[in-house]
Amino acid sequence: MDANPLLDELDYSYDLAEFFVFTQHVQYVKTGQLAFISDYQGSTVLSVSDGSDIFGDGNIEAVVSEFESKHLCNEYCKWAGFGLKPFGKEVESLDEAGSTWNEVESTNVA
Repeated sequence: MDANPLLDELDYSYDLAEFFVFTQHVQYVKTGQLAFISDYQGSTVLSVSDGSDIFGDGNIEAVVSEFESKHLCNEYCKWAGFGLKPFGKEVESLDEAGSTWNEVESTNVA
């Protein structure tokens, strides 16, 4: 479970993934820092529990509690009209060669 896109900036639908990251920011704020949707499946069928636990044992609590430090605010989050408080890291920008700054840093470390 992650609060950031798993796509590369140049991948098809990255812009849609960025919008979903923004919606997570809104959900997190509107739920009083309690929750956000992290796994958009694209289904039109709503799954409803028969009373049993439908959530797996996992890192849900840790991911929600780390949201503010791990979320990468993007252009939607930063738009003044929404008035959202910025969280965590800044979005990595591409250099002229198309590498993210993390990729550039990791190649210089070795």
